[in-house]
Amino acid sequence: MFIREVFKNDKGKKYTQHQLIESIRTPAGPRQRLVLNLGSIKIAKEKWKELANLIECILNNQERLFKEDAEIESLGRKYAGKIREKKLSRGATNSNNAKASKREDYEEVDLNSLSASNSRSIGAEHVALEQIESYGLGKILRKLKFDKKQIEKKIYDNVLHRTAVKLWENYKEIEKELSQAARKEFDLKERVILYDLTNTYFEGSKDGSRIAKHGGNSKERRNDRPLVTLSLTVDEEGFPKQSKIYEGNVSEPSTLLSILDGLSEEGQEGFFTRTKTIVIDAGIASEENIKLIAGKGLKYVAVSRKRSYDEGLWDKSDEHEISLSDKKNKLKIKLSQCGSEQYLLCHSEVKEKKEKGILSRRMESFEKALAELDVKLEKKGTVKKYEKVMESIGRLKERYRVGNLYEIEVEEKDKKATKITYKKNPKGKAKEEDLGNYVLRTNRQDLSGEEISQIHRSLTRIEESFKVMKAIGLRPIHHQRDETTSAHIHITVLGYHILSGILKNLRRAGIKLNWQSIKDVLATQRRETSTMNSRDNRIIDIRSCTETTKEQYEIYNALGIKETPLAKLVIKTAITKNK
Repeated sequence: MFIREVFKNDKGKKYTQHQLIESIRTPAGPRQRLVLNLGSIKIAKEKWKELANLIECILNNQERLFKEDAEIESLGRKYAGKIREKKLSRGATNSNNAKASKREDYEEVDLNSLSASNSRSIGAEHVALEQIESYGLGKILRKLKFDKKQIEKKIYDNVLHRTAVKLWENYKEIEKELSQAARKEFDLKERVILYDLTNTYFEGSKDGSRIAKHGGNSKERRNDRPLVTLSLTVDEEGFPKQSKIYEGNVSEPSTLLSILDGLSEEGQEGFFTRTKTIVIDAGIASEENIKLIAGKGLKYVAVSRKRSYDEGLWDKSDEHEISLSDKKNKLKIKLSQCGSEQYLLCHSEVKEKKEKGILSRRMESFEKALAELDVKLEKKGTVKKYEKVMESIGRLKERYRVGNLYEIEVEEKDKKATKITYKKNPKGKAKEEDLGNYVLRTNRQDLSGEEISQIHRSLTRIEESFKVMKAIGLRPIHHQRDETTSAHIHITVLGYHILSGILKNLRRAGIKLNWQSIKDVLATQRRETSTMNSRDNRIIDIRSCTETTKEQYEIYNALGIKETPLAKLVIKTAITKNK
């Protein structure tokens, strides 16, 4: 084998490519055959033959007296692995070379030549592919004029990037089809639609981007980075319906209209008759949006954004205590009628504990900072000018965000601050008493307080959806162009369409693991190539799956799919001599 350098011209752009070539004998005489396109290698030309010899040595499963330097060794193993993978792929369709049958097949081999390579996870991929086929994604893509190469998802960068962009260009139709496939397969009722937004950050400046913007409230506390926003609607079981990408600094309430219009388009026939209740959190539940939902003839359950309520609204309401799904924590509720709406006052012990911890830390830090500022007023060489001290207090209020809960007095003499005193004001005391409280509002008159609370708590479904998408690749984003950024996000959403079906089937079977736990269980099932030399100077490659564990079998059985993702392949080839 040897390496050859060729020069190519693609649409006026010139580039260099390196090829691995082997000499073969044919009836017409010696010929040269392309073994592998290597791309553009960066090693010195005098090392090309060394690399070619190493690749051939690895392919022939031969022992070497001396190891090559790290760079040559790494490249040799990389390219030998690609060649072996191509050989196995060809063998899978060539009945003369590959044997997938269970009949006996004995060989005398050198056990010391045994090696394992190309070990890749296959369990989670197997599960996902089965759900993709169940939804008929291939048929959907063929209908949208995707070619065979794009549908079969050959794994190399250029094709993947082009296919991802084309998926994004057709995202509305694809999401519609997947949503309908899930509705049909799982007989989804879609009585409740949950709507929320998340965002993710970019690595890089993203200068000139239309969608990457500073100024949004980062869910991952990365306000130092440009953001992009993703909205999502799911049903009460967590199945996605529609997604949309917005600028990173978008106003949350302003997104609802386009989502409702989108759900009523052709892709969601009968939405307004099937769906009874839209569920939204406080960030979206503006008065305008409440009127918008009602104007569409829909019902809603929303976290109220009102700052005050009619005096005595809950005075005549009885307090009830309900158990949450974890069976440990309680929720106290009071239901009251006000005009055409019901209002539910809720007190959560868990929420109170969390908010109390946050508020206490802020107030303690604020008070400590005020005390330190007061001490400095008695020291020489410190800032005492009244205006400057007031500016310092203003910065502390901005930093700790609890300044409005205090009455702060600064004594002054000759335009200099001499003493700082502070105490909690009535607002601060009320704030502490209000910890753990929130109010829900709904225009459904048929619901009890417990039912209103239960519907609102289903918002955790969409929070789980965002967590799953972030775990499978939503963040961070490294792309520079808006087109590829949107494609990246949409690929993640499509992944969640598939995962929601898998999770539903597992829940039906009593397996309530999240996707990360399922991936961890399936990760140990792998597809590997075992290579050995036979006595008659042949190389035997066996491509097989590792045996399933008990936990893996339970998952496959619950999903109704085979436990061995791919059949065993056996390929035997003659050992070639170095030239």
